[in-house]
This record gives sequence, C-alpha cells and structure tokens, in this order.
Amino acid sequence: MRVLVVEDDPSILETLGMVLEAYNHEAFLIDDGERVIEYLKDHWPDVMLLDLTLQGMSGEEVYAKILHCFGRVPPTVVLSAAQQGESRAKHLPGAWFLGKPYSLEELADIIEQAASSKGAA
Repeated sequence: MRVLVVEDDPSILETLGMVLEAYNHEAFLIDDGERVIEYLKDHWPDVMLLDLTLQGMSGEEVYAKILHCFGRVPPTVVLSAAQQGESRAKHLPGAWFLGKPYSLEELADIIEQAASSKGAA
C-alpha cells in the first residue's frame, strides 16, 4: 500500500516512515503542505496521514487545497496531538482521526480502514 505522510516534525516523519515500511507499506514522506500538491500531480496514495499542525499551512488548509486542485482527496487519517484535533478533523469530509500518542496496532488498523474507504469525493 502507498502511504503519503504529511508531517513537519522530522523525528515523527522518520519514525512513521520506518513503521510503515515494517508493515510492508510504501511510505512517501513530505514535510511541507505546499509540496503535497506537487507530489499528488504524479502520485496518488492509497492513504494519506496528515498532521494538523504544520508550519506555514494547517492540515485543514492542505486538505482543502487538495480537494480544490483535484476534486478529491486520498483516504485521509488525521494524526494530531493538537487540542481540538478530533473536532477539527470532523470538518474534513471522510477523514479518520487518530490522536497522539497512539499504538502501532491502532495506526495499522486505521490505515487499513481508511484504505478500504473511498476518501472524500
């Protein structure tokens, strides 16, 4: 499975990449919301893991920009430790939410659930 990770914390980004590869997923790691659009022009992931608190552009803004540019969004799992994270994620149609900290089993399960959904159309 191809998983796009949008996270600006280098240690979390690297750790997620290693975890996803350990679960036999292909991980694509992006640390900047602006670069997501460029990436999606050529690659469409099975699932996107999206942090809400990114530098320069919030996760909500990234999600809205993807929807605007492509008319759809990959199945998305919002990963956030931000206060109000779950209520913020509810404003992203079709997005799943996983609060930090989470277990590897919880992460693997929600990725599978999201991948079997269609994402936001």
